[in-house]
Amino acid sequence: MKILYLITKSELGGAQTHVADLCRYFKKKEFEISVMSMGGGWLQEESKEIGVNFVVNNFFSNSANPFSIYKATREIKKYVSEFCPDIIHCHSSAAAFLARIAIRGNIKTIYTAHGWGFNLGINPLIRYAVLIAEKITARYTDIYICVSEFIKKLGLKYHLAPENKLRVIYNGVNFNAEENSILTNDQRSNDIQNNEIRLAFVGRLAEPKRPELVIEAINLLPLEVKTNLKFSIIGDGPKRNALEKLANDRKVKVEFKGALPRNKVVAELRLSNIFVFISAWEGFGLSILEAMSVSLPVIASNIGGIREVVNATNGILVKNEIGQIREAILKLVRDKDLRLKLGAQGRKIAEQNFSLEKMCKATEEVYYDISK
Repeated sequence: MKILYLITKSELGGAQTHVADLCRYFKKKEFEISVMSMGGGWLQEESKEIGVNFVVNNFFSNSANPFSIYKATREIKKYVSEFCPDIIHCHSSAAAFLARIAIRGNIKTIYTAHGWGFNLGINPLIRYAVLIAEKITARYTDIYICVSEFIKKLGLKYHLAPENKLRVIYNGVNFNAEENSILTNDQRSNDIQNNEIRLAFVGRLAEPKRPELVIEAINLLPLEVKTNLKFSIIGDGPKRNALEKLANDRKVKVEFKGALPRNKVVAELRLSNIFVFISAWEGFGLSILEAMSVSLPVIASNIGGIREVVNATNGILVKNEIGQIREAILKLVRDKDLRLKLGAQGRKIAEQNFSLEKMCKATEEVYYDISK
């Protein structure tokens, strides 16, 4: 079977990691795989490492410029005529729009919605424009894969497709790799020395992510707690300079690690005690699963698909309010037994329900279903 994946940007991110995981799985199944995206990013290098073809489309963007749309769709049509895929599988709203107006249903088309372009919290005018574009191209979509029930319900709410065309397949993480082996209690950094507690955040430093609220919350902690707490921010983006200034102004110890490949992200998480994920809106949140896979308790925004993976047994859900975030951090900092209990349960939940193998097999079933 020939699969063409399309995703707007090649930069390191959750959707790109998802595409790379699918490429790796189906490469082993001896499928013929190609990826089309903007060039020069992490996914291009990862595709080379995996051994799948990567096609650069420099006209991919979120722009509504008619010239860019024409050029991008022309590149799609040209490559599709050469590659002749059995299935086109889209992974971002811009690339999905461009692919579907280029192909117009002449090839089986899947769109994995990691988060709708009209998600709650987006500027109303942009939401409306993106929703209209999605409704126009929905007719050219054979199956929508939704990464959470929340995403599916939004699709149904806006009448994008009948329910039988919207399938939920949760993101997954690899539990077979050595990097995800279970940590014993004495391997956690809080058992090493100086009673230092490490918080970690993983995500692109741009909207909708809100790590600045975590910095403000840490600043309001009692001095003896704040002094022994270190916050690691893993990721990069346009908010970084403002976050660095805020951390300096508030005298909060923050290490900015930059964007890291997954194996290094997991290595950083293994050195942490608490994972904090604050966002204005979210389809699901792959980094939360990565944190759970190494037995970290999670503090996360009570929004979107996050509620489907984080609950009172493995973490604390909060409103995006500094006071609530502060109280959640303080609770876990002061209660080591609770941290370990929530972390262990989180690992169990993730392993049972959110494995990479489960995600890939469910995706494979969709491919065969629509190919019949």
